[in-house]
Amino acid sequence: GWDHGVFVPLMLAFPAADVPIVSLSLVAGYDPATHLRMGAALAPLREEGVLVLGSGASFHNFDYFFSRGPKLQEGASHCAAFTHWLEETMVSATLSEEQRADRLKEWMKGPSALACHPRGQEEHLMPLHVVFGAAGGAKATIVDVSKGDLSFLTIEWA
Repeated sequence: GWDHGVFVPLMLAFPAADVPIVSLSLVAGYDPATHLRMGAALAPLREEGVLVLGSGASFHNFDYFFSRGPKLQEGASHCAAFTHWLEETMVSATLSEEQRADRLKEWMKGPSALACHPRGQEEHLMPLHVVFGAAGGAKATIVDVSKGDLSFLTIEWA
């Protein structure tokens, strides 16, 4: 069967399940530059009308997901810092495509990055790298920032 990162978003977007899909696996080691190149290799498919969809999370740390009180607030603080950095990386008019790509390659240097995606959980961020590469590094649009203590971004490229 499909991974939950595939079937859940597609079930919501296409409940009739009437679109063909191809699921792409991430590369072991989660090298950001490799995933950006994977996306760039998919870019020509967009010109043929193929939807390149990535499903992940801008925050993924189970130590904070199931916490309460001060620990949850600590997680929320980390989440807010990294989410702000990620939003800026994706939509700031002052960043070039190359600067966006450089920031994603070095995502672990972003504020609270490793608190939001501890080593071994970065597979939830790598789909963003693939879709960014497929979009040619263009500026994105933030569609939604879920509300709550631990937020999640929804990002799209036209």
